[in-house]
Amino acid sequence: MAKRNRSTTAVKIEKWIKEGRGTGEGADYKPWLTIRDVPSRGIATRNKGWKTKRIHQLMSKLELNYLYTLEWSDAVIDIREQYPLLPLERTLEIADDFGIKHPTDPQTNEETVMTTDFLITIATSNGLALRARTIKPSSDLNKRTIEKFAIEQQFYKEQDIDWGIVTEKDKSEQFIRNIDFLYNARYIENIPGVTEERLKSISSWLLLEITNSSDPLSVVALNCDERLGYKLGTCLFIVKYMIANKNWLINIYEEIDPLKKIDIKPRGDKNEQHIR
Repeated sequence: MAKRNRSTTAVKIEKWIKEGRGTGEGADYKPWLTIRDVPSRGIATRNKGWKTKRIHQLMSKLELNYLYTLEWSDAVIDIREQYPLLPLERTLEIADDFGIKHPTDPQTNEETVMTTDFLITIATSNGLALRARTIKPSSDLNKRTIEKFAIEQQFYKEQDIDWGIVTEKDKSEQFIRNIDFLYNARYIENIPGVTEERLKSISSWLLLEITNSSDPLSVVALNCDERLGYKLGTCLFIVKYMIANKNWLINIYEEIDPLKKIDIKPRGDKNEQHIR
């Protein structure tokens, strides 16, 4: 099989612009880069995004971790990853003004379109706002990386868009593990044999079973599967669905371990603020 040509040329940049890469919002957004366009370090989410309802194209595990943070936040409205800094001419001008070498493709030596890992739309008290966030391990913040970030920061400053760097130090590992555990359960179609109507009829009963039992969550869920005639694992998936959609509330910073009893409250509980 022939190797995919991942080098950057002016012709390829023009082609991608015509394809609409870097444009659109929500489910219609097209990332400038996909995992097919970069070496094998890229990863795609296994399930469609909670906010966008599409598969996200991510270039590192750290980007995936940050995506989880964005998915959980009620303030985040839209997520656009691998967002291009266009037109290319503007970043070339900024680099020249700063006396910084603009990023180039090592194979062709042609200037590449710079990208921001995430352009985020958030809801604020003053309406919708954009935030640009670059994801980088703290160990990689060397002189050359900081130079490229200076170009990126200036680009967004000119558009009055808040820009910042996110490292691995910005979120708890337990939070990330919990969202990873819940991530595939956001949509009801991922629950085999359960309809919305059926879910409404059993969710309150299932929550009572969990709350009133001293058994681990997995044991309660399996017992409920047997009583309802469901395939084993269905009720545990329902639990994950209810938490992922914040219909049931937990302390997201404490370990979700199916082998232990879990403290779950319905939305609207008087302790909601504490456990959410």
